[in-house]
Amino acid sequence: MKLPDIIKNNPFTFIAVLAAVFFASLTLRFSVVTGAVELTCIIVIAFIAAKWYSDFLKRKKEQVKILSASLSASDKGGDETSAFPLPVILVSSEGEIVWFNTLFENLLSDFSKLTNNEIDSVIPFRKKVLEQNEPAGFEAKGDKGSYTVYPARLSDGSYALYFTDDTALKEIRKKYNMSRPAVLLVNVDSLEQAEDLMPHEDYYALGADIDRLVTKWFVEYNCVFRKFTDGRFFAITEYVNLQAMIQNRFSIIDKVRSEHFGPDEAEITLSIGVGHSLDFKECEDNAREALDMARGRGGDQVAVKTNDGYEFFGGISSGKEKRGKIKSRAFAAALDEYIENCGNVLIMGHCFSDFDCIGAAAGVVAITRAKGKNAHVVVDRQKTMSLPLISMLETGSGAISFISPEKALEEAESDTLLVVVDTMRIKLVEEPALLDLGLKTVIIDHHRLVVDHIEGSTYELLEPHSSSACEMVTELVQYSPSKPKLTQNQAQALLAGIMLDTKDFTLRVGVRTFDAASFLRANKADTVAVRKLFSGTAEDNIQVNNIVNSAVYYDRYAVSVSSVTGASARLVCSKAADELLSIENVDASFVISSFGPGTINISARSYGRINVQLIMEKLGGGGHHSMAAAQLTDISAQDAFSLLKQTVDEYIKSL
Repeated sequence: MKLPDIIKNNPFTFIAVLAAVFFASLTLRFSVVTGAVELTCIIVIAFIAAKWYSDFLKRKKEQVKILSASLSASDKGGDETSAFPLPVILVSSEGEIVWFNTLFENLLSDFSKLTNNEIDSVIPFRKKVLEQNEPAGFEAKGDKGSYTVYPARLSDGSYALYFTDDTALKEIRKKYNMSRPAVLLVNVDSLEQAEDLMPHEDYYALGADIDRLVTKWFVEYNCVFRKFTDGRFFAITEYVNLQAMIQNRFSIIDKVRSEHFGPDEAEITLSIGVGHSLDFKECEDNAREALDMARGRGGDQVAVKTNDGYEFFGGISSGKEKRGKIKSRAFAAALDEYIENCGNVLIMGHCFSDFDCIGAAAGVVAITRAKGKNAHVVVDRQKTMSLPLISMLETGSGAISFISPEKALEEAESDTLLVVVDTMRIKLVEEPALLDLGLKTVIIDHHRLVVDHIEGSTYELLEPHSSSACEMVTELVQYSPSKPKLTQNQAQALLAGIMLDTKDFTLRVGVRTFDAASFLRANKADTVAVRKLFSGTAEDNIQVNNIVNSAVYYDRYAVSVSSVTGASARLVCSKAADELLSIENVDASFVISSFGPGTINISARSYGRINVQLIMEKLGGGGHHSMAAAQLTDISAQDAFSLLKQTVDEYIKSL
């Protein structure tokens, strides 16, 4: 490049050099030596700078020539970059902008954040381009518009980034997405139960009040809706309106709950299933699945289903016990028939089995034996928390057969009936491989429905309002057509499960809970013997006290990090979580413990005011309104504590 061009492109540098020469000349008049040194330094520096600038321009020219060659289909070697119809930036592999054409220069005001000649200040260049083997086009947001950037790697390792202004197209896409359909299915919970408890005139007035609230809410969000039957609504709206509902967290469920419709025995709430997708048919299918999920989780909530999964809102109330027993009677008859037509029965609960899991399995064994069929309970003795109960059931009259998961896989035949109790989650069962054998599978569970539940079961009895799986199985024993007879040990096992999950008849207790306990007591269940099953060693009690003493309290929550390890860690931490609830002004308790390298378990408890199930679900766990847990991997106890506190804070904000 000629000197006039250098001066034109670097006027301030040229002026600075002239000024330095001028002042060096003045110094030369007073001191020849000093002036000579200054002039020599200036000349050397100017030469080095000129050499560097010349090399830079040469590299830039070569890169532009490469870019020009990549844009030209001819072999003439002409400069095609100036005529290229898109804004282009030439970027080095380090993210430094080497050159850009005139069209991009016109966009500089749109990318006001461009600083220090670094492309990363505008778009995440390293993440979008360098970290991908075959980088694809990506979006860049300017101050005045939106662009799609297409990277192309050149032969010298640099990149050419082509900018396409597609602001108008993206606005059209946004409007299209916001106008896509969404289907809502609304179900009024406990309406049939309220009808049985109320005079007809009050019941019809109740229905009118609910219709008024729901209709007003539909109109507010521009829905087209119809009422199917009493307590059932169908609505269609646009996605933009659904977004507004989500932003307001479906306020209708709070309004209905706060109105306290109906008698106390039948708390009126709403379950809403929402589906949105590309077409109406898929939307309706998603909405039906979402409604089943919302109702299976206890009602009083909204489940939004997309192709990516579920999102839940509400679920604050703990729900009321359902008075009707028709479902249990029908299931007992169906279970009796399945056992009649099978070769043998395998009964499996969740891993780290507790008293409720083993007790429910013992009840199913009694039903199976009444039909003259063999039954085995699948349990891993190395991981169970119920060894005292298992030892009791293996002795005395009607001893039960407990087999390992490996043995169960050998016992399984094509005509084997698999009964899963006290869980519905695939990853929590004692032996997941049994689910892959294609056996007829029956599920009996009292937990709220979760996304990763066992699918394709032959029959299932899911009662989220029931206190325990043992309560459900006790009812099945009562209603079974085969009239099974419980041994004393089996009755005590069922009572132990009920006592465990109700915290000695203090939590989630309904009329049916006491009916079941009365039946078990009539079958010679010894309450003193059951109470002894809960006894712990002196060392366990000391560890529980240590965990309680080390708890941290904030905003009516208690959190403790446990250092307990070994076989009794889960039992000790569960007891500690229960014990923390007995402290004044504690509404929910959490115990964090390590069960192996990089594996953290969180036990959560509450008296019902706080829904710990929702908190644990955010961490990948689940459970009940008042008792839940979660397991985290690749995380330290202190990081788990911080994550838990953040999740609790988010839950508080959502209330």
